[in-house]
Amino acid sequence: MRKILAAPIAAIACLLASVSNAAPIRTDIVFVVDESGSMGNVQANLRNNIGAFASILSAGGVDATYALVGYGDANVVPRLITNFTNPTNFATAAQGLRVNGGTEPGYSAIAFALNGLDNQASTLNFRTNSLTNIILVTDEPSNGDFCTVSQPLCVNAASVTAAVADSLLKNRQALLNSVLSGTSTIASFGNLTTSNGGQVFNLSQLGSSNPQEVQQFVSTFATAKLQEIVDTCQNNPNLPGCNPGGNPTPVPAPGGLLLLVGGLAGLGAARRFAA
Repeated sequence: MRKILAAPIAAIACLLASVSNAAPIRTDIVFVVDESGSMGNVQANLRNNIGAFASILSAGGVDATYALVGYGDANVVPRLITNFTNPTNFATAAQGLRVNGGTEPGYSAIAFALNGLDNQASTLNFRTNSLTNIILVTDEPSNGDFCTVSQPLCVNAASVTAAVADSLLKNRQALLNSVLSGTSTIASFGNLTTSNGGQVFNLSQLGSSNPQEVQQFVSTFATAKLQEIVDTCQNNPNLPGCNPGGNPTPVPAPGGLLLLVGGLAGLGAARRFAA
């Protein structure tokens, strides 16, 4: 079930070469975070390391904004914690994540993050001509996706399934990454993730009590995410956000990514789960 995700310097050097000739990419990233009782360490580590994650994307020539959706608290229905903002404001807003839930309707939360639920109370303000990225963070399979009067998690008046979430992602041409733990959780979201351009990463590393392990995970995850975004736009240059200025002047290789190459030299491999 486990597989090694290496971060060799040669691969980072190739990424550096690719972004050196690329125009800036505009993307809006939504973190969709489980608010059940087991997620406290994960939430704190995300909050404390969002700046490091964002700096790697920025150094790679990606213009990103960050939003946060929580789901599965005592009220179950997904909720918008912050609309798109910068990493500092995201970290502040993430203090509002809760750990009082036990029912986690992950498919419905993904639909909510895409403004796809029927009559949802709040919506996310995606920028025009921006690549959509959803990052799901959970340790439970999707459960409680009910289209009822008391729990109206509906798309076209029906309950949200993996197929419905997949359709919404593809209609928006969105990328999905998942940070997961547990066989049943991977079974619930793994295929959905890989069929929408993303990878499945190991939640236990993000939830670690060892700061160095967390920092290593964040660096590896962000570098993989940067590579994924760059590859997506190289393979599909007409996607929203991949050429936001309409043939703008290519940007030079950012110095921050050069520093990143050196800094990652001492990092080991990070594990990820394969669906």
